Amino acid sequence: MGVFAPYLYLLTSDYVVFFLSGFAVAVLAIAGTGYLHRKFYRRNLSPSIYPLYDTLLVFGDSITQFGSSPGISGFVSHLSGFYSRRMDVLNRGFSGYNTRDALRIVSHVFPKTNNMSLSAKWAWRDFTIPDAPKPPQLCIIFFGANDARFAPYTQHVPLNEFSINLRKLVSLLRSPESEYYSPSTRILFVTPPAIGDKMVEEISRRDGHAPDRKNKVTRLYADAVKETGKDLGIPVVDIWTAIEDAVHGIRNPTLSSQDQQESTGNEADAVSPYEGYEQYLLDGLHLNARGNELLHKLLVAKITSVWPEMDPSAI
Repeated sequence: MGVFAPYLYLLTSDYVVFFLSGFAVAVLAIAGTGYLHRKFYRRNLSPSIYPLYDTLLVFGDSITQFGSSPGISGFVSHLSGFYSRRMDVLNRGFSGYNTRDALRIVSHVFPKTNNMSLSAKWAWRDFTIPDAPKPPQLCIIFFGANDARFAPYTQHVPLNEFSINLRKLVSLLRSPESEYYSPSTRILFVTPPAIGDKMVEEISRRDGHAPDRKNKVTRLYADAVKETGKDLGIPVVDIWTAIEDAVHGIRNPTLSSQDQQESTGNEADAVSPYEGYEQYLLDGLHLNARGNELLHKLLVAKITSVWPEMDPSAI
């Protein structure tokens, strides 16, 4: 032990402790700098990727959720194609949800805008670290089908509350006091679609319960969407009336002559046991391929007429 005693002394001395502590600090500093470089600095070297494209947000229930399904020619899928290379279309459809549920989950749907970015200055470079996504250029709000379900089903929302909830959703984007305030975001309402009563009745009998929705009731909710839109100055796409007109062969002035011809029924449809609603609805509630295509055409016509700058050719 006498031979190694000096070395043992060095290992336990303050000099060695100081050296090891400094070495550890240096390693941590290098690792931290590398992490920040990868996370922030290198990200700014890709201007073609950052910032991301502007977004179009579609917020609704199962009709919106299924709108991304290519199997039924989903209207959200069509919008994604329409805005390809121009804008990202986000589907925030939640099966079974009503406007009450929508207000409960807005923190997962609307980006917070009260602290959009943090600017940091480094010795060799100025850059901005984004800590929140950009607010959408357009928000499509598409609820009412579940709100119009009969009480005592939990999805039912009374008509007056439904209108209030729509106003609250709009206020979240328009009120300066809101943490989601986004004055640049355009807002568009969509009414719930018409209901195929006989289709709903048939499915209800098969499932062993009474029908839980009626077209005449859903019409009241569609009217409430239009009234609320008028009061707030928000454009409305009326898919309820469009389906009714198409089923009954009434011309819709919103559609072109070609689209109008494609959307109207024929003599064979007129004798359908489902009164022609099966042309546009899968089960009396959800849109089928033809219904989705009709809605897409109405959306594009409304968006490009109200906001010409939202035409892909202008973006």
